Amino acid sequence: MAIHCPKYRLLFIQAPRTGCTAIETLLLERFGGESLPAENILDPDGFIRLQRKHCSIRQLLAEGLIPPSYAEQFSTLTTVRNPYDSLVSLYVKKRDTYQDLLTDPASWVHKVRGFVEDIEFCRTHSFEEWLMNRYAVGRIERLLGRGHRSLYGRYTDGVEVVMRFERLQQDFEAVMRRLGVEGDVTIPSINTTRKRAANYQGYYTPQARQIVEYVFKPELEQHGYSFEGLAEPATGSRAQS
Repeated sequence: MAIHCPKYRLLFIQAPRTGCTAIETLLLERFGGESLPAENILDPDGFIRLQRKHCSIRQLLAEGLIPPSYAEQFSTLTTVRNPYDSLVSLYVKKRDTYQDLLTDPASWVHKVRGFVEDIEFCRTHSFEEWLMNRYAVGRIERLLGRGHRSLYGRYTDGVEVVMRFERLQQDFEAVMRRLGVEGDVTIPSINTTRKRAANYQGYYTPQARQIVEYVFKPELEQHGYSFEGLAEPATGSRAQS
């Protein structure tokens, strides 16, 4: 979903694995936030067409949930995270956190095409094998000529300000101050990925690193990320997408 705070004319686009649930909670409870959309929007086959939690500006426009002139009416905000780090969290969530959801036919995991199959794959395969299956189709040579991918391009597209997960509190405070919010805006600790080591570099073999370096090269460069971390911690930078 996106979170709209009418009083502050703020539209927060929730990108996955970037602390968005914590910011969502803060905006809903303290700053009059409203969810867009309130529930998942399904296609005729019962699969999710527009996810309640993670959707883009383009999707919100297509569903008529925000006006075409949104950029003139709202300050738009989202967050990105180092792809090396984000992919580890995604894998661990699928390998561990989401496993119990497989037994619940009503769970959202059954409403996202291909998600159940990927969860089952993660349960029996290593992080490197998952990356190979997801991006290299079993052979790293097949990456060549296949083009690049983006974890966060859909969320930054059309957004004015992009925060960094690695300095989320500092970036968020800067945004809220510009909107005229005074006082404490501490982001709560919510929905952290359990069962993963804090040091994401430890999950990477040389080949796994090579895959991410190739596939996400433009995104890594755009946001100042490397295997070591955030190279250029720009506060509340303008989106380049």
